[in-house]
Amino acid sequence: MSNKIPKVRLAVPKGRPIQLRYTCQIENREIRISTGTRDVAEAAKQKETLEAKLLLGIDAKRRRRSKAGPAMDWQAFRNRYTELQLSTIRDRSAKDCEYRLDMAERILKPHTLGEVADSEALHKLQQSLLAGVESRYGKPRSPHTVKTNMAVVMAALKWAEYMEWLPTVPRLRKIKTTRLKHMKGRPITTEEFERMLDATPDVVGAPVAESWRQVLHGLWESGLRLSELMHVHLTDSQYIVPDWSAKPFPVLAIPASMQKNATEESIPLLPGFESLLLETDPTHGWAFNPGSLQGKKNRKPRTDRINPEWVGKVITKIGKKAGVVVVPATTTQKAKFASAHDLRRSCADRLVAAGVPEREVAAILRHASVETTRRHYAPGSVQRSAGIIREKLSVPRYIKDSEDLEKSKSA
Repeated sequence: MSNKIPKVRLAVPKGRPIQLRYTCQIENREIRISTGTRDVAEAAKQKETLEAKLLLGIDAKRRRRSKAGPAMDWQAFRNRYTELQLSTIRDRSAKDCEYRLDMAERILKPHTLGEVADSEALHKLQQSLLAGVESRYGKPRSPHTVKTNMAVVMAALKWAEYMEWLPTVPRLRKIKTTRLKHMKGRPITTEEFERMLDATPDVVGAPVAESWRQVLHGLWESGLRLSELMHVHLTDSQYIVPDWSAKPFPVLAIPASMQKNATEESIPLLPGFESLLLETDPTHGWAFNPGSLQGKKNRKPRTDRINPEWVGKVITKIGKKAGVVVVPATTTQKAKFASAHDLRRSCADRLVAAGVPEREVAAILRHASVETTRRHYAPGSVQRSAGIIREKLSVPRYIKDSEDLEKSKSA
């Protein structure tokens, strides 16, 4: 047993008592324990007691269980939902669920599970979310955002029904949403990508700029998601690894744990990405390991390896520094700058432009439907298809006359 005291921190969720949080090394997840108080001094005493228990190897998680059912304490339900259900899904998804449930909790201020599992309460929550209650800038939310938030709440209630803590889940009249036909970003051009490479030293500092450019090149050439790229390893098969032994062409082996659909899969190793990996020293282990930005402030790195989520934020800063706008500003929304996912889109768009069939591109991106690839990753394919069709088929006379008239006007 290590003599090092586990790091316990105080967290202050908005509108809720102070929490004690620490990472359980056995379960490899964050444990949250409510102090039941908003007094910092009292919470600090509980923190000291918790650290002492952890040092002695005593299970510090509270075992007191409120009576299950609609009358059970809402906080007790949240704790059990986190412990029994959210701990089984991906960390990022679990954090997203916690955030949305926190928001619902701040709006409804429930004391029991039954107060949330109420049709009137759910419709009140839906209307409040639409109106922008608890939003960052106090502005109304889009129906798509509200639909996602409500889905998280309903999923928690359905789980309670599955556990037989609720007799039934109330019906909710869902708001109507249009089917999205556009991307949240767009593929960027080669010129824009080069601007991002040039802007990298200004954002991360010259000493580590090359390691960050390596990440940008990896996203540009591979078509991988950022979280996947950061888990590309040159030798360890528990991560994403290049399989050079595959014949006649090398592939990228992706374990089930790295997949959204939890299915082991191999995809073609794109030539540009293959060249990038071949230039990497295999003794490094990780193919992509961006350097810490602490050097800009003459500080030592806080960790050996940077979190992918934080890497994504830095890449967006690089996109902003380079002035690469992928979604223009509107009266209700700020401009969106190039992100890691836009580099993934760029890879897909270049593959389609090069003549790779969309079905093959969908396989590389691991999309279940070609329509997903076309709609969200390669929108230019529609125009390219239209151009090919016009080359292959004769153009009707009335269309030709119309085009000639437009040309004469512009001349």
